[in-house]
Amino acid sequence: MEVSYLAPAGFALATWWLGTVLMLYRSTRAQPRCRVTLGWISLIGLAGLAGLVLTRDLTTPLGAYFAFLSGLSLWAWHEMSYFLGFITGPRPLACPPGESPLGRFMYGVKASLYHELAIVATALLILVINFDAANPFGTWTFILLWWMRWSAKLNIFLGVRNLHREFWPPHLQYLCSYVREAKMNRLFPVSMILAGAALGWMLVQAHQAGANVFERTGMMLLATLLALAVLEHIFLVMRVPDAILWRWASNRGEMPGASNLSTNLRAGQGS
Repeated sequence: MEVSYLAPAGFALATWWLGTVLMLYRSTRAQPRCRVTLGWISLIGLAGLAGLVLTRDLTTPLGAYFAFLSGLSLWAWHEMSYFLGFITGPRPLACPPGESPLGRFMYGVKASLYHELAIVATALLILVINFDAANPFGTWTFILLWWMRWSAKLNIFLGVRNLHREFWPPHLQYLCSYVREAKMNRLFPVSMILAGAALGWMLVQAHQAGANVFERTGMMLLATLLALAVLEHIFLVMRVPDAILWRWASNRGEMPGASNLSTNLRAGQGS
């Protein structure tokens, strides 16, 4: 495989792994509503927003990398603001016992409604900033993370084998009441088919003869991120020891299980 394919794939993999470790480290150690952590992550989020503006018409491989990082930075702000308890919902409490699936879903929405609305507002802002932009990869990065987070979120709600509760921040443990364990659910195959089709399309776009280095770089960044999300979805329904990738970064390492943090964090920890 050419360097123009390997470099962005390796970059996306390294960024995903490092970002996951840092988010896990802070989310399991920082106190709820830790303003210092929120301040740092807010600076990163603002840098991401500025990066989207600066790279909107930068059609070089470097522009694709910076746009990708900008989208990730904005997403990281939303996740950490939720995990720290700053932006959650009107009812950040456990689900009442005995609720039907529909009732459990509605209470779950109330537990993280403000968080979800903030993401929608940010997505709209990004679309305005990057409307008709020559470099759309920052926008697509954010949208891809949003899409796969909701896919994981719904699958966790409907039931998966590995919920990875041991890596949820202590002050979010009430979210356990909204999820359930199951070997499989009917949505999971649909999620995999749609994600697989999108991944295939991205790889075709990256490898097509007419694609320039900028387009190859951007598509390989997105394809690698999506491939990692697909892998994490698979870990949700398989008994695999993936916790060894993350347990050392968590202050809850004595608890058994697997983490799959980058998808599960994007999934709002099952909220």
